[in-house]
Amino acid sequence: MSIVSAKHVKFGKRVKELRNDTGMTQDMLAAKIGKDRSYVGFIERGERNPSLQVIFLLAKALDVNPDALLREIK
Repeated sequence: MSIVSAKHVKFGKRVKELRNDTGMTQDMLAAKIGKDRSYVGFIERGERNPSLQVIFLLAKALDVNPDALLREIK
């Protein structure tokens, strides 16, 4: 089931922006966090609600603090 709320979409856009800034593909990010590429795509489109653990894994893989992923979401 898709979640797709404005907050999830903003979070996903931030993940995609940071991923693109690092030059990583979805495949590369997925491998770093131990998830499937399709899961990264779902997050980037706001279709999944990542757990706190996944948020921390994403932050580490993207070399940012977790708050950098959430900072602009209100």
